[in-house]
Amino acid sequence: MRFRDGDTRQRAMFVLLVAVYLLGVGINLADKFERVGRPDVGWVIDDGNLSPTRPEVSEAGLRGGGRALEINGEPCTAQKLGRHGLIPQPGIRTEPGATNVLKFQRPTGEIAEMEIAVRDWEWHDAMFSEGVTFTLGLLFFVVGTTTFVLRPYTPSSWALLALCSMVGGVLSTLLIAAVTHYEIALFYFLSLVGFVSAAPLHAALAFPVTHPLLAKHPRILWLVYGFGFAQACLYIIGWRTGFHGTFAFSRVVGAVLLLASISVFVGRCIQLSFDDDRLVRQRAHILLSGSILGLVPAAAIQVLQQGFRAFPIDSRFTYWTLGIFLFALGRVTLREEMMNARIAVRRGVLYTAAVVFLTALASVLTAVSPMAVAGLLLPLLYVWPRFVERLNRVLYPKRARFPEILRSIGDDLAASTSVDAVLDKLASAPARLCDTTRSVAFLVPGEHDALEHIRVSDGSLLTPGPPLHEEALVRVLTAMRKTILRNQVAIQPHFSEIKPECYAGFDRLGADILLPISRQDRAIGGLALGPRATGDVYEHAELDALTTVAQQAVQSIIRVEATDRLRSREREFADLKRFLSPQIIDEVMASGGASELKSQRKWVTVFFADLRGFTSFSDTVEPEEVMATLAEYHAAMGVRIAEYAGTLERFAGDGFMVFFNDPVPQPDHITRAARMALAMRTDVEGLRAGWARRGYDMHIGMGFHTGYATCGFVGYEGRRDYGVIGNVTNLAARLSDAAAPGEILITHLVRSELASDYRTEPVGQLELKGFTQKQQAYRLISNGRP
Repeated sequence: MRFRDGDTRQRAMFVLLVAVYLLGVGINLADKFERVGRPDVGWVIDDGNLSPTRPEVSEAGLRGGGRALEINGEPCTAQKLGRHGLIPQPGIRTEPGATNVLKFQRPTGEIAEMEIAVRDWEWHDAMFSEGVTFTLGLLFFVVGTTTFVLRPYTPSSWALLALCSMVGGVLSTLLIAAVTHYEIALFYFLSLVGFVSAAPLHAALAFPVTHPLLAKHPRILWLVYGFGFAQACLYIIGWRTGFHGTFAFSRVVGAVLLLASISVFVGRCIQLSFDDDRLVRQRAHILLSGSILGLVPAAAIQVLQQGFRAFPIDSRFTYWTLGIFLFALGRVTLREEMMNARIAVRRGVLYTAAVVFLTALASVLTAVSPMAVAGLLLPLLYVWPRFVERLNRVLYPKRARFPEILRSIGDDLAASTSVDAVLDKLASAPARLCDTTRSVAFLVPGEHDALEHIRVSDGSLLTPGPPLHEEALVRVLTAMRKTILRNQVAIQPHFSEIKPECYAGFDRLGADILLPISRQDRAIGGLALGPRATGDVYEHAELDALTTVAQQAVQSIIRVEATDRLRSREREFADLKRFLSPQIIDEVMASGGASELKSQRKWVTVFFADLRGFTSFSDTVEPEEVMATLAEYHAAMGVRIAEYAGTLERFAGDGFMVFFNDPVPQPDHITRAARMALAMRTDVEGLRAGWARRGYDMHIGMGFHTGYATCGFVGYEGRRDYGVIGNVTNLAARLSDAAAPGEILITHLVRSELASDYRTEPVGQLELKGFTQKQQAYRLISNGRP
């Protein structure tokens, strides 16, 4: 899921958590702008624990802090254990140049006394007193927001963002002492400290892997942060009552509850450190180490200080161990992203070195002559782009050739003439781009055809098993349509029920990553990537390039399918044009092509014709003359067949068969047959004049009938005819055989369907071969029109 895919509620929650930290930064900066340049006594006190605010105070003996005992000879009672800095307190001198005598107990237990002069506070003092804690808070925030942006809206990213934003805010306002609206700042600090107690519980549900309870019932977080809200209320009530005992009690309870919630997190890490999954164990061990070395000491010291008034150490030191926990969080959440960034870091270092060198050179040239710097600009404009290009080739030796490699792969895909050839080129692309040791490209059945297409880069076969599209991993891929990493299987909650099956799928493919091959918002296959020969992780730029190649492969598959369809249509057209007129072919192709011409029973009109005297003619002339005469005759008849949109089944020597009302419906099919027959007779009369001059005596005899017949293709692949079979065909053929030269014979049924303006005359009852009963026939004379 990408960041921009989040809904309004998710984005609002992200903005709120970011704003929580930024508000703390704003309070801190307001405090610094107010305190710098104003008198400072040299320390702040937090519940009796001292922290130096200036470096000379630390060096004079207050390094490591301590517990305040007396100030200017007056005991530090409960009423004086608030924060001191610019806030006036009885018995503390704050005039510039004044001196305060501070008696305190060092962390070692030794009692010490020192004089501290009041002086104006400077920016370097701010860096000394709060630079480490502020920087640590900033690092927490950066890790949390970076992880969220890279992996948005996942349970672990929400937990990390909440933890880092709140911890960052607390660290940013830890030693606030002089902001004008001090009560607002303290309200922010105490509220955040209360909610921080709930953050480890949220982390325990999301790390090292998402707890099933959080995956199934995300609203449990309302209960978790309800606990944090109650803790914040306890702090604020203790503070607002003005009674020190209540406030101290709330802080003790808060420290104990924080330690308890951290213990829950540690316990979950201990539990998962014995998990069967290697990656889960690894993440649990890392977080367990970070918690024990980073979180637990900070919480334990808070309990000791707040509850037992022991361990009087500078409060800032108690938070430094959090850096260890932050490193552990970054290790388990941003490992791949950090590895992907290592070349960018190298680039940054080299850029910085180049800039430092150029700055030093410019300084030297400026000392010589100010105009010399201007002379440096011209060669710099020429050299810098070449420097960047050369640097890219050094840092990214393969990536620098990405455009060239991608063009070559695109050309290979474009030249592929089959789906398997496209998949072969796709399977070989990761090795060319990323030095992948082995990759598999596949299409699921039903997307191209009913088969499962699988191609392996090294030519090997997958290990035996169920069809690849039935593997749980592939089913998840087609459902999610997102890249799946092997490492995600152990971490993401939606894999928890099918983890063994997904690992088995990765093992069968020999892959670490599975990229979807998408077409029109659905996954039609996948590209499985094995480990790299270099041992490096796959970088985002490389995965993006492979995703682009996968989409190029989809376009090639679409082109192959279009080419196959075109060839199929061409074959269909070649079949159809042998027996259909062009206008009928257009209608048939528009309705789905020859594949739609299925065998079916239809009412048709069947027409037969042949030449009388052809046999004696062919016996007396040369074969060339016979073929030329037939060609002349067929051409004339073909024109009429096309004119009246008849379907030609075949030419057989001097005879031919035509039928109407199939494959395209023709309501006037009987009339069409009658008009065609009359037109053909007229055409043959014209041909006879030329034949008579050459001594040929031939005339046409015709007959047609109408009725039900079975229509469809007959023959075999590569040699098919489209025709009709049935009694109507036999009767029409026998009528044609019985017709005299120039005669058109029709049945009684045809005569009854013809319009009244067609002239016919009875021939009588004819005995026809193949029919036991005599058939009533009529002679078609004309259509009766002038």
